[in-house]
Amino acid sequence: MGTVRLMVAGLTAGALLFGSAPAGATIVEKVRYSDTDSFSYDDCGFTVQVDVEFSGVFSFREGKHKNETAFFGHDNFEYREVHTNVDTGEFFVIYGNGNFRETKATRIEGSVFTFTSVVAGQPFTIEDSAGNVILRERGSIRETILFDTQGDNVPGGIFIESIDFQVNGPHPGLTADFCQIASDLIGP
Repeated sequence: MGTVRLMVAGLTAGALLFGSAPAGATIVEKVRYSDTDSFSYDDCGFTVQVDVEFSGVFSFREGKHKNETAFFGHDNFEYREVHTNVDTGEFFVIYGNGNFRETKATRIEGSVFTFTSVVAGQPFTIEDSAGNVILRERGSIRETILFDTQGDNVPGGIFIESIDFQVNGPHPGLTADFCQIASDLIGP
């Protein structure tokens, strides 16, 4: 299962870009979304059923002039997961509410850019079944990545590498041992 960060990344992947559109920006897609999902895992030594609800508003705006073929996104998201030990019925809850904003793009060469994004808010909280907060993240995370837009007029492309990762505020989930937390809360 790895760190708690991997779970957040899995939930928000594909819908994690956001940016305030400057004057004259063209919004190419704006979608309100909400859905549910269900899955299980046994990476921690016991089987856990996870029921997920998520929603948000996601939009893309297209880059202009020197940022042509770069697309900036905005995702205002929230989610709630209930993790239940299938043998005992004990559970804990993970939830979050935040914004992911792609704030800057710089063309390196051709269709390769650096993109800087910021995730802000309270994107990750763990509560026990009584509602006691076990872990909470807040503040912001700024990341700069190298990304190939493939030079077309379609959002998306190929992630090349992470260049910089800055954490502001408490984000204990980035280094937490998720299986230890799950075992402490609902383990056998």
